[in-house]
Amino acid sequence: MRRFFLTAAALLCSQAQAQHLIYPLDSAAIHDSDAALAYVQSRYPHTESLVLRYTRQSLLGSHYNFVQQDALGRPCEGAMVVTTDQHGQLYRVFNTLLDETANCALNQPLPPRPHTLLTPPEGERVQTAMTVFDPDPRTATGRALEAGHANVDEIVIPAEAYQSVTGVEVTRKDGQLYLANDRVMAVDITTITDLALGPQQGLVSVADSEGFAFTRQDAAFRDVNAFYHLDHSLQYLESLGFRGELAVFRAPLKIDAQGQSSNNSTYLTDAGILAMGVGGVPDSEDADVVLHEFGHAINHQLVPDWKGGDSEAIGEGFGDYWAGAYSFWVQRDRSERFELDVFANWDGAVGALKARRSLNDQEARYYPEMEYRAHVSVFGTLGDQLWSTPLFQALKQAETVYGEAAFDEFNRVVIEGMAGMGFGMKMSDLARSTVDAAQRLYPQKSYASWLADRFRHHGILRDAVVLDQTASALAVTDNNQTQLSVALVNASEQTLAALRAELAIPALNWHQVIAADHLAAGAISRVNEPIRIPQMLQCGESIALTADISVTADPAQQTQSSQQQLSFSYGVPVLSQPLQQLDQALPDARQINEGGKILLGEALFALKVPEGTADVSHDFGIQLSVSHARFSDLKVVIRTPSGRSFPLLDYQAYPLTDKSYTFTLSNTPALAQLQGEPMAGNWVLEVTDRATGQSGQLRSWGIGAVTGFDCGETDTAAEPEDKPTADNTAQPDNQSASGGGSLGLFSLLFFAVMALLRRRLLNVNNK
Repeated sequence: MRRFFLTAAALLCSQAQAQHLIYPLDSAAIHDSDAALAYVQSRYPHTESLVLRYTRQSLLGSHYNFVQQDALGRPCEGAMVVTTDQHGQLYRVFNTLLDETANCALNQPLPPRPHTLLTPPEGERVQTAMTVFDPDPRTATGRALEAGHANVDEIVIPAEAYQSVTGVEVTRKDGQLYLANDRVMAVDITTITDLALGPQQGLVSVADSEGFAFTRQDAAFRDVNAFYHLDHSLQYLESLGFRGELAVFRAPLKIDAQGQSSNNSTYLTDAGILAMGVGGVPDSEDADVVLHEFGHAINHQLVPDWKGGDSEAIGEGFGDYWAGAYSFWVQRDRSERFELDVFANWDGAVGALKARRSLNDQEARYYPEMEYRAHVSVFGTLGDQLWSTPLFQALKQAETVYGEAAFDEFNRVVIEGMAGMGFGMKMSDLARSTVDAAQRLYPQKSYASWLADRFRHHGILRDAVVLDQTASALAVTDNNQTQLSVALVNASEQTLAALRAELAIPALNWHQVIAADHLAAGAISRVNEPIRIPQMLQCGESIALTADISVTADPAQQTQSSQQQLSFSYGVPVLSQPLQQLDQALPDARQINEGGKILLGEALFALKVPEGTADVSHDFGIQLSVSHARFSDLKVVIRTPSGRSFPLLDYQAYPLTDKSYTFTLSNTPALAQLQGEPMAGNWVLEVTDRATGQSGQLRSWGIGAVTGFDCGETDTAAEPEDKPTADNTAQPDNQSASGGGSLGLFSLLFFAVMALLRRRLLNVNNK
């Protein structure tokens, strides 16, 4: 039952993360870098040594990037980016400046490493035809071509895997065609420092009358395929509006399609060259890998100081997204789409080193106190997938609703969201900027809300103040009253200048306003108030609590607003099966060596339901009562006697430390998938803790038909319709009562084997 993850525990920051994105109340007119510098120096400390590093234009405005200098005039780590709208009005500020520059860490650009290149000659631009993979052989054919082949060279590529494309712009010189135009240039690196060079293929060229009709048996195919996809993606970037003064690239992008001998590809930021690896499956055969590396080039052209914070993992995730979005677009008209949620499904699926990344890692969670580096797993979350997943899944949602138009619009949002970022950006910064870009570019469409929902699911975006509940049921107390127990928690990791929350429960005719000044980080405003139950309210009725919350981080900044909601049942659900009362400590994950390996904390709890009990029906319920200092550490899954599973808690963050919840079809519609399952047999609750340092306790759990609701003396248990008629008076077995719910040796071994089989090895593609 052991399970290991590599964690970047050594990257844990010692201080709370500061707010980097600031939306000022004032709207100063700023039309050049001098005005931008004057603005920040008049309002922010530690800005005496600021100098302009660069200026960038984007669809929504201008971005002036400043950097501090030390006493010797060298640039320090950190940035101040002043962003204006299209009319030159101040819009926002990105601030990661240092409090002290005397001994600052330096952020000097790397000098170009020594290298020499073969480059195509100058000539006239003409159009020609090419044979390419679009995007790769498996996706093009819609099937796994590698089946039964241990060696990639044994795979027979069918003719339909190739596509002939026409109208590709190249260079003609002395009757020969070369892979070069104003956007991209195929080169051959002949010498370079600190890089294991690949084959010296020279310059790929063909006679003017021929065209580039190679197949993968020809080494030249790699250059042709990479050139085509880069040229196509560069033209696409221009079509989104990033051209002219807004162009991301101002010179041809250089590509050596056989630049490295290893099974790895790299964008060499110092030399401005994409160097593709030829180990295993040559990377340039897979458009996913080519476009992923192109994603790194976009990052560094759009934000030249793309460093620090979470920038490495963001860059990997964006590259995966950019590649995945193209594969999705290629398949947009197919009724059945092939491996849509997979990155590198040719390069990563065949050959000796098989490693593909997911674009749908729903379990990935963000820990703001950590720094996310490239290809590193933090508490069970691969940073690459943490960023690519919300983007790609929101794109899929957008395509479902808005059709083909969503591709251009959504990609435009993603690119624009990165504009105005700077050194030390966190995922939360870029998430907010991306949602902001969606709202400003397409206010009449749902892109902003979909992105916000996805980012919140992964914990990347969090409301500054969160409304939370300790129980999902409103128990009835004396005098026909219920005790409301909810809280507003400052989850922003900083002191807030002001809070105003309007809470309402229309079904109970209850309303309350909570206002506070100087709300400290982590502060909890509890609402423990007795409320009289209206006579017309039905026992078991669903009740909603709504909250309109306004938060001011600083008096000089714009107020942020959010709407949140909690649901309750009037009365405590009564289950047909007795609860397991355990009050048992949950094992915490622990680090087992200095290399950062984490042994997950895992526990199994069992409940046996006797034969003759009715099958799971529409009145099914699951009760869970847990306390934990950090719920985002936990995954809680319930397993039916047939082996099916259903997640109850899925690494979601809750600010309060106690949670008692009854899952029913009314508050958890996904439970409907368990209808028809046999109730009789062994039920197992599996709890997994994947992060070290915080522990908790399982107080109780149980399953059964909801036979009614306990509403106290005002109304005895209200019964749902179609109450099961079978005998539901089961008792836990003796071992369960004394040993925390163990299954017995044979059943425990059975479920242990199933749990092991469920585990999947997460292979990280070193791209």
